[in-house]
Amino acid sequence: MATISAVVDGSKNYFNLFDLPIAFVVDQSRLSERYRALLDGDAATSYGDPRSAHDSAPEQSPIEIELAYRTLLDPLARAAYLLDLLDCRSEGYGASAGEYGALGGFLMAEIELRESLDEAASRPDSAAAVAGILTDLAEQGASLEKDLQRVLADPSPQNLTAAREILRRLELVGTCRRDAEDRRAALTSRV
Repeated sequence: MATISAVVDGSKNYFNLFDLPIAFVVDQSRLSERYRALLDGDAATSYGDPRSAHDSAPEQSPIEIELAYRTLLDPLARAAYLLDLLDCRSEGYGASAGEYGALGGFLMAEIELRESLDEAASRPDSAAAVAGILTDLAEQGASLEKDLQRVLADPSPQNLTAAREILRRLELVGTCRRDAEDRRAALTSRV
């Protein structure tokens, strides 16, 4: 079983900036601690060897530090970044010939969810119906995150392809959750 660290050479990356192992699961407290230290300038380091913190290497800008922090803090952004590090993702979200069917499935799932939201909004118990959809989406998201963690633990080519598909599904769930939350907010503002 290969590890992500073994696949990704010692190149500069966000994980190195925060002195974290290259993995889908990150130590949130360590990430926050290093983030504060980097912003305070106490542990400014270049990407790469964290032991060079006080060498003559240039410090990272606060904007770079913020971007790296937000990327590693968010599971979806972290997964996308890992896949980019592994050079697994194609440019943007362009699909290969074999992926067009999967993308069509995602589009159909999104259309079905939007229809469900429209139906829920027109029901007498619309707030409860939208809340039910949000619960279902939260459960789907949690399950997909576990699947993503599992496949990224072994970065084989097959698992990286699966990770790309799971990431797309998680992004769809996230988009749908935001839409459902907007609907819930609109419904509660009417009351």
